[in-house]
Amino acid sequence: MDLRLLKEDRRHGIPEFPFAVYAIDRQTGETILDNHWHDEVEFLWVEQGKATFQIGLSTYELEEGDVIFVPGGEVHGGFSDEGLSCSYRAVVFRLDWLAEGRDGIASRYVQPLAGGEAEIPLYYDGATKTGRRVVGRLKRMFRMGESESDTRELRIKAELYSLLADLIDRGQWRRAAPGRSVSTYTVERLKEVVAYMETHFSQPLSVPVLAEIAGMSAGHFSRMFKIVMRKTPMDYLNQYRIRQAAHLLQNTDWSVAEVAMESGLTNFSYFSKKFSAVHACTPSQFRKNFRSL
Repeated sequence: MDLRLLKEDRRHGIPEFPFAVYAIDRQTGETILDNHWHDEVEFLWVEQGKATFQIGLSTYELEEGDVIFVPGGEVHGGFSDEGLSCSYRAVVFRLDWLAEGRDGIASRYVQPLAGGEAEIPLYYDGATKTGRRVVGRLKRMFRMGESESDTRELRIKAELYSLLADLIDRGQWRRAAPGRSVSTYTVERLKEVVAYMETHFSQPLSVPVLAEIAGMSAGHFSRMFKIVMRKTPMDYLNQYRIRQAAHLLQNTDWSVAEVAMESGLTNFSYFSKKFSAVHACTPSQFRKNFRSL
């Protein structure tokens, strides 16, 4: 698992072609999609099953054929209250890559979208003509993304422009309302707090300290954090600490007690209990299992 779960370190595509496709199949009871964010934009559609996906503070219930668009920098994730299975596909790319052209089309449509001055809907109903059109384009791009054709990059970029043209023709592209919404401001503040938590995880941290960094009261901060991250602040922090501890157990010869201290979990019995709950074994057994592989 990526140690920087919220802000993805994964590179989507390559600098010359910042585009990637992903196929995700979650079985009954599995986590659909951990909350995270990345600079690239993303189209995600459900192929089978259903789940609830979250973008910022908004949630969308998706069934087969439904699509969401995730703007760059937005915290997003997915979950199933019923624990059902869900298969979904994703197309991820840098929007500013499409805006590099110096023609009037790029400056009129793509650059405003990349800069947040324009917007397209975040949800597309698969039962509508527009939704079916969007899914059709995305499926073609997905197939192209998995092909080895010499012209696949050209065809994918052309398909992305065609998708944008479809949305413009159907009145889905529009100028964004001026000013930042409260929800956007709140999410940005929470992202700053998470970055602080991931940098200072080895230090003693408390909800009041984190709330002060966010510029919120402790109660409001805790409520907003749980809405956006679907975890309490301390649950997120301790799960991150456990991931860091697992990394240290795999890559250092430090004692388990030293790993616990370095991870910010200074109560050894609490550390062992939390670690065992996540990995179904003690820290010592985890290291032994890893090295036996």
